[in-house]
Amino acid sequence: MKQASCPSCGAPVTFRSATSIYVVCQFCRSTLLRTGEDLQNLGRMAELLEDRSLIQISSEGCYRNRHFVVIGRIQLRYEAGIWNEWHILFDDGRTAWLAEAGGELLVSAQVAVSDPLPAFETLRPEMPVSLDGRVFTVTNLATARCVSGQGELPFRVAAGYDVNTADLRGNDRFLTLDYSETPPLVFVGQAVAFADLKLEKLKELGEPAASGAAQVGARVFNCPHCAAPLSIHSAAIESVACDSCGSIIGVENENVKLLAGAAQALREVPWLPLGSQGKLHGIDWEVIGFMRRSTTSQGTQYPWSEYLLFNAQQGFAWLIEYQGHWNFARTLSSPPPVSRGQAKFKREGQEFKLFNTGKAEVTYVVGEFYWRVVVGETCAVDDYVCPPLMLSREVTDKEAGWSQAEYLEPADLCAAFTIKAPPPKRVGVYANQPNPLTERHRRVCRLFWQLALTGTVVQLAFAFLFASQLVLKQQVVLSPLNDEATLTSQEFVLSSRARALLVRHGTSVVNNWVSLSTTLVEKDTGESYLGVQEISHYKGVDEGESWSEGSPSEEMVFKAVPPGKYYLVIEYELGTDNAEAVVDTLEVVRNPTGWSNFVLLLIFLAIFPLFSRWRRSAFETRRWSESDLGGDQGDAEAD
Repeated sequence: MKQASCPSCGAPVTFRSATSIYVVCQFCRSTLLRTGEDLQNLGRMAELLEDRSLIQISSEGCYRNRHFVVIGRIQLRYEAGIWNEWHILFDDGRTAWLAEAGGELLVSAQVAVSDPLPAFETLRPEMPVSLDGRVFTVTNLATARCVSGQGELPFRVAAGYDVNTADLRGNDRFLTLDYSETPPLVFVGQAVAFADLKLEKLKELGEPAASGAAQVGARVFNCPHCAAPLSIHSAAIESVACDSCGSIIGVENENVKLLAGAAQALREVPWLPLGSQGKLHGIDWEVIGFMRRSTTSQGTQYPWSEYLLFNAQQGFAWLIEYQGHWNFARTLSSPPPVSRGQAKFKREGQEFKLFNTGKAEVTYVVGEFYWRVVVGETCAVDDYVCPPLMLSREVTDKEAGWSQAEYLEPADLCAAFTIKAPPPKRVGVYANQPNPLTERHRRVCRLFWQLALTGTVVQLAFAFLFASQLVLKQQVVLSPLNDEATLTSQEFVLSSRARALLVRHGTSVVNNWVSLSTTLVEKDTGESYLGVQEISHYKGVDEGESWSEGSPSEEMVFKAVPPGKYYLVIEYELGTDNAEAVVDTLEVVRNPTGWSNFVLLLIFLAIFPLFSRWRRSAFETRRWSESDLGGDQGDAEAD
C-alpha cells in the first residue's frame, strides 16, 4: 500500500494495488496518474450517477475462499440501463472485476486467448463462439458509454467515451469481449450469489457514499407529467411507469426524464398491489413493478401478468400469473445450450420439452423496472417445461436470456404476502402445473405391488404347505375297434380327505375328436363321481402356413373326496375323422395347486393402477392440448 497526497486538494490518496496507475480523489474528483512517486492531475472526473448499490469502496468479501477488498469502480450506461464494474483486489495482489447489473453479480478477470476474436458487427444473439476449445453463446450486445470512475483503476477512465461490449455464456462461465482496444479485451468469470460473496462493510440504508452522491434505499420524486409521487428502490432501476397518468419515465441522476406517454387505453389494477411485501423461498420480497404482456396465436390474444419483485441483496425476481396459475421466476445465470426449435433437452438430470413458441408484447406497465421498458416492445419466447419447472428463453435483436420458473400454488402465494382477497380463479391446466394425480398414482401403484406381493406369498405358501401329490399315472389305448369302449384304471389310495382331486387326460388325438365319460369309484362303498369331457384337436398346413385348433389334453376336478381306495371307469367314443387309435395318459393329482383364483385376484387389483394411470394421462392430455405442438406430446404421455 502506497500513500500520497492529491496535487489538487492535498487530500490523502492511497494505492493498494501495484497494478493501479490511476486513482480518482474521493474529495475533489480529480483523476490522478501515478508515475513513480509522483502524481499528475489529469483533470476532474465526472460525477457518478445516483447509485443505491450496497457495495462501496472498501467493501470486503470472499470469492472461492479468497478474501478481497473493493478498491475502484467504473460506471457505464447502455441503451437498457446502467451497470457498475467494481475493481477488487485479492490478498495475493491479483485483481478482478465484480460486475453489478440488473440485480446480477458477476466476478471476472482478464485472460489471454489464442483464437482470433470475431468482429463486433458480426455477432448476433445466440450465436456460438469458440475460444480456446470452449464454446460460448452470445447473450447480450451493447454499446456502452462510460459515465464516471471512482477509486483505484488499472487504466485511465474518462467520462463520455463509448465502447462496444459482447456478453457470452457457456455452462457456468461468463465471458465479456471488450472492443475498446484492438485486439479486444477478454474477461472470463462466473455469476455469483450475493450471499456467497459474504460481503462486509456495505452501505447502510440512507448512508451517503464516499463521493457524497449515492443514497441507498427508496428515493421519492414526482412524475414530471402529472406530479404524482413515485419511488425508486434500486440502483438498477432504469424506468418508472406512473400509475396515475400512464407515462413512462426514465431515471437519470437527480433528474427524471419523460420517455413517452404510455398509450394504454385500459388501466389495469394489479391483484397484488405495488408495495406488497412477502417471503418466498426464505427471502423477503417487495412488489415494485407490474406488467401486462400478451402473445397472439391463430388470431387469439393470450395475455398474462408479471410482477417485478425486489430484494436489496438478492436483486430481482418475477411473479407470473396466467389464468389463475402462478410462477416464481428468476434469471438463469447458466443457460442451457439449446438451439432454436429444439424439441427437448436434459438439464441436471431432468428432461424439458418444448411447450410454446411465440412473440411476447408489452401492453401495460406500472411501477419500477430495471430496463428502459417500452409499451409495444416485443421479443421471441420459447417455453420448455418439466413440471413444476419451466425454462423460458427470450430473444431480441440485442439480447438473449433465460429464466427458470417454478409453479406456485395460489394458497402459498396468499400466505406469503398475507393477501386476504381471493386469487384469480384457475382455468384449465397450465404448462408446468404439477400433475396432482401423479403422487396418487404412485400410492396406488405401491399399494398394488404390496397386495400383489402378499397374494403371491399366500399362494406360494398354499402351494408349499399343501403340496400336490401324483397318486396315479397310467397309459390306456382308446381303440376304434373296441366294441365295449370302456376301460378301468388301476387302483389308487387316498389316505386322507382330498380337498380336490384332479383327473387329467393327455391324449395323442390328431385331426379327430374323442368323447370321455370318467367315473371316479370308491371300491369298498361303491360311491362314485361322474365327469364328462370332449377333446378335439385338428392341425394342418394351408397355403404354406401351419394352423392348429383345439387341444389334445383336458382335465377335470372332483371336490372334497373322502379317503378310500379308488379307481376310474372311462367310457369313450372316438370320432370317425381319423381311424388311428388314441393313447391316453391318465394322471390323478391329489390337492393340485390352483392358480386361477390368484390370476383373477391380480387382474382385479390391476384395475386400480390402470384407472389411476388413465386419470393421470388425461391430465397430461389436457396440459398438452394448450401447447403449440398440437397435443402430440400429450398423446405420447397418455400412451
